[in-house]
Amino acid sequence: MMLVGEREREQQVVAEVSADELMKHTATIAAEERLSGNEAEAKAVGYFKQLMEDWGYDTKIQWIENYISLPIKGALTVLSPESRDVSCITHSFSVTTPPGGLEAELVYLPEGSNLDVRGRIVVQDGLALPATVYGTEQRGAAGQLFVNASDLPRNMIVSTIWGQPVPESAGRIPKTPVVSMNQENGEYLKALCAKGPVKVRLETETWTGFKKVPLAIADVKGKVEPDKFVMFNGHLDSWHEGASDNATANACMLETARVLAKHRDELKRGVRFIWWSGHSHGRYSGSNWYADYNWEDLDRNAVVNLNVDSLGCVGATDYSEVECSAELYDLGREVIEKYTGQRPNYQRIGRSGDQSFWGIGLPALYQLLSRAPKGEGAGVFISGLSWFWHTAADTMDKIDRDILLKDTQIYMATLWRLCTAPVLPMSYVPVAEEFARLLSGLQEKAGDAFDLMPAIESAELLKSRAAELRRAAEQASAGPGSDRAMALNECIVKLGRILMPAGYSAVDRFETDLAIPIPPLPRLQPVAQMAGMDRESNEYRFLERKMVRERTRVLHALNEATELIEKSLKTLEG
Repeated sequence: MMLVGEREREQQVVAEVSADELMKHTATIAAEERLSGNEAEAKAVGYFKQLMEDWGYDTKIQWIENYISLPIKGALTVLSPESRDVSCITHSFSVTTPPGGLEAELVYLPEGSNLDVRGRIVVQDGLALPATVYGTEQRGAAGQLFVNASDLPRNMIVSTIWGQPVPESAGRIPKTPVVSMNQENGEYLKALCAKGPVKVRLETETWTGFKKVPLAIADVKGKVEPDKFVMFNGHLDSWHEGASDNATANACMLETARVLAKHRDELKRGVRFIWWSGHSHGRYSGSNWYADYNWEDLDRNAVVNLNVDSLGCVGATDYSEVECSAELYDLGREVIEKYTGQRPNYQRIGRSGDQSFWGIGLPALYQLLSRAPKGEGAGVFISGLSWFWHTAADTMDKIDRDILLKDTQIYMATLWRLCTAPVLPMSYVPVAEEFARLLSGLQEKAGDAFDLMPAIESAELLKSRAAELRRAAEQASAGPGSDRAMALNECIVKLGRILMPAGYSAVDRFETDLAIPIPPLPRLQPVAQMAGMDRESNEYRFLERKMVRERTRVLHALNEATELIEKSLKTLEG
């Protein structure tokens, strides 16, 4: 709850955001292609460092070693029944073909087909998504070709490994050459396959290995909780000029930093601005490295992961969704509604962007913001991304000055609230409701084959206690003094550490999930299979014991969160 004076102050600060500055920064950063670790990226990092230091931020550039893959070239030649060169591009983590390329039969694999693809080069519709590439590779394909539903092929990264490979995941490093092409060329190949046998030569070249890449970091501390910070972050590396992906987001961070520097004495907690490298060419390896090497600091002091990506695109007028973890939905909805007039729905944050911090339990707000209206664009990864996403057409003429200004104003207002509110603007009532809803859905699928009622009842109890916590937070925000607010903030931060790993991650807090879609309550998902299983079988009994453990894991998290709230409220009453 914001008081009248606080709302007016926020509007004053937001009004200082400059469209001229945003466009200047975007043009400067998007002047060259910023591959992970190249000179153009280093030049942009120097730009960040100079500006942030000029504004008084504690700034540093860390050069870290990450596993990076840079696509160099792809080529496809039809050898029979006719001769023709077909334009295509290769992808990060595609393998390099041997000298002379790979010659094999080309076959079209429609979605859901059981066609034997062993030893063949496979044509598929859609994006070169990591899970699809991995699955086709497991079926024995010798090479892979993807037909994008667009006039330009889309750059992709085809590894299912999130960030740095480790011994347990290294076997997933792609082993086949992969290319993509536009729809026209793809339809030609599909039609050729429909007429009879087709033989092609596929040639790919990538550079893959360990490479030094930069992390640009700048800090400002708050006055009340100086160790606590909002992590405001976005990637710097790009495909081609990457004006919207991600130069506009980098510009947004710079402009909010400029404005915030003038009002640093009003901040109760700080901000850590970070530009990642290795997002586009290392599968989020920059943020993954940072999570691994700064785990304790993030666990103790980070309050929110505020991510920014792909702002200010021409025609991106849709603000109908807030990508976030549930505790931050109210904040995102209120800010977006205030500055756009649109009332967005909740969208559970997905496994993309630089969401490298689920295991730590760092609540997440935003990833994409303004989007193209539903139904526009074709063949993009997430609905609402612009038609030029991940293509050579992502240039400065695709940036709308007014939309970029509005997007940045939303980020400025959000950042201001997170840094100046006496009590962190997060509510765990929606989190408890989401747990109850998800558990109830799984219970319906499992039927009487498994009992999730203990966990559902615990989620309902958590909801009740979270409502009490929210009332206490509202009272503390309106009252004098900071001790009560700081005690509530400590509770709010710890709740994220307990609940987010249980609801989002399939691995423990110190590991990293794969770069594939991760369903909610991922460890409990197998209960849905139990209704159709023979309850006398070993398979059922093995799975049942496993699900007992996973139910206990969720139940423990819910109970621990409830007890934390009860203890915190009791301490405040005393």
